[in-house]
Amino acid sequence: MKHTLFVNGKIVLSNGILEQGKLMAAGDRILDILPEERGRRGTGEGKKDRALWERADEVVDLEGKYLAPGFIDIHVHGGGGGDFMDGERESWQQALETHLRHGTTAVCPTTLTASTEEMEKVFALYREFCRERGQGCEQDRGRGQGLERCPERCSRRPRLLGLHMEGPYIAESMKGAQDARYIRKPEKELTDWLLEKGAGALRILTAAPELEGIGEVARAARKAGVLLSVGHSDARLEDVEQAVRDGYTMVTHLYSSMSTIVRENGMRRPGVLEAALLSDKLDVEVIGDGMHLPVSLLRLILKTKGADHMILVTDAMRAAGLPSGQYKLGSLRRGQTVWSDGNIARMPDGISFAGSVATADRLIRVLYQEAGIPLWQAVKMMTRNPARALGEEEIGALAPGKKADLVIFDEHICIDKVYLDGDEIKCPDTK
Repeated sequence: MKHTLFVNGKIVLSNGILEQGKLMAAGDRILDILPEERGRRGTGEGKKDRALWERADEVVDLEGKYLAPGFIDIHVHGGGGGDFMDGERESWQQALETHLRHGTTAVCPTTLTASTEEMEKVFALYREFCRERGQGCEQDRGRGQGLERCPERCSRRPRLLGLHMEGPYIAESMKGAQDARYIRKPEKELTDWLLEKGAGALRILTAAPELEGIGEVARAARKAGVLLSVGHSDARLEDVEQAVRDGYTMVTHLYSSMSTIVRENGMRRPGVLEAALLSDKLDVEVIGDGMHLPVSLLRLILKTKGADHMILVTDAMRAAGLPSGQYKLGSLRRGQTVWSDGNIARMPDGISFAGSVATADRLIRVLYQEAGIPLWQAVKMMTRNPARALGEEEIGALAPGKKADLVIFDEHICIDKVYLDGDEIKCPDTK
């Protein structure tokens, strides 16, 4: 088992920053974390410190940079020219490699409203990539599958946490950039098909809680272990309150494609936005790219929800990590043509956004440098918070026993190195 000692750096913890610290990784796990000033005058801590040095097979000098947990993106459609809806191995590899280079070590590949044919391909590819990486899906475990790692390319993929399915049960009035042809009303036959085909792969379902019959969908999804998120919804406050009772725990990309206050007979009635801000039981996704939400709203969300209930997501499409130009939102075969200027993707009308072109490092940079949110809190929103929301206990924080998924970055949040399961990923320069 290889022991790697990281020294002379700033360790980003879930409750602050250890300004001068060291971390020891043993194989794929974190063994210990110590402040640099310990280990003097023959104290017990000094012996512990010396023991770390003596056991180290490799010493990594952080040179004053930050060492943080690997980023976790639970809502991402693509990047690097690939989209998970393409149904092609190369597209998946392009997207996964792109986000790994920018510090994302775990993802929920995210779908758009689509045909059952396209969804079936996505489910199949997800399982294939899991088996190749040696993870396996829930339904594969114990059957001798998912145990062999694939060739070297698999080491350049983040760990897969399950699919995030955005639709098909959404409100057409709040479809955003979704393709209206594939929006469906809740129906048992389709729900049964999705849960059967997605068994062991489907992790999050974004749905509109005001739709007739969605309660039955929610109950079936929760029974299957699928998490529920309010999104692309024209619901009122009462609908969201019922959704919470039905088991919804999240809200998809806060402010985007959701209802807000309306006037009825002179009275103001709150919508999804207000319900999300009001409820202590709902975590909220936030696309913190500096385009979807201005700094003022990022600060408002933090003030209202608190740092523990904000989850940063990229909502990135295939243009993430690429220069400006025309790209397809969704699959190359059936997707919509959109335009990216390198900062944001827009629909043909030039006004409506079509997902983001952001990577995780950009989100943290915006919250830290532009919104003035403490760095450790911004990192927490893209590490511990999504891990907690998904019930993932082995990732998302720097602590003994956790997975050694690590990111090293400088004061400008430019990625220097990425480690997955304790192994350095050889990435091109992303500065």
